[in-house]
Amino acid sequence: MATLTIPNTFVNGATIVASEHNANFTAVKNFAEALSSGTNFDAGAINTEDIATSAITAAKIATEAVTSAKIQTSVALTTPDIGAATGTSLNTTGNVISHNVPTPVVGAYTLALTDDGTIIEKNDASGTTVTIPLNSSVAFPNGTQIVFIQTGAGQTTIAGAAGVTVNGTPGLKLRAQYSSCVCIKRSTDTWILLGDLAA
Repeated sequence: MATLTIPNTFVNGATIVASEHNANFTAVKNFAEALSSGTNFDAGAINTEDIATSAITAAKIATEAVTSAKIQTSVALTTPDIGAATGTSLNTTGNVISHNVPTPVVGAYTLALTDDGTIIEKNDASGTTVTIPLNSSVAFPNGTQIVFIQTGAGQTTIAGAAGVTVNGTPGLKLRAQYSSCVCIKRSTDTWILLGDLAA
């Protein structure tokens, strides 16, 4: 540990001047306060064996006191969830892999917000309709994409609820068994179908 220097020394019988006495106390005070900020410690003065288990907790670490420069390279860090990427584009190197397992749906069905980005598999013996709800009921973000696959013989029709516009050519039905399409939300209550469609 660094040496504490006392500026004034007194001997028996000498007169103690208040300013010199106060200067000694100030030196001790400054030295002690510096310890709390991490200074005045010699390199290696505190070893891991000197720290009791659980003695250092997150609550005891001052805000921004631990920085990346203070973390040794040997510390193993886990990869966090980066959340939603923002910006005009996201560039990556290598392959971007997504394993999106189809969700089987039988019978008439109205889309839910959890269907955003999914693949819906329709396996019906007879024709059924998938309904896209109003934005006021289910607020899908603009740009939402939902894939439909018709694996059954029953023809799948994609229709909008009252007030919802769905455009597709030549129609809004999947053409045949194993036909597929993607449904894209263009604006508040306007969607478009792209794929193997029929009138």
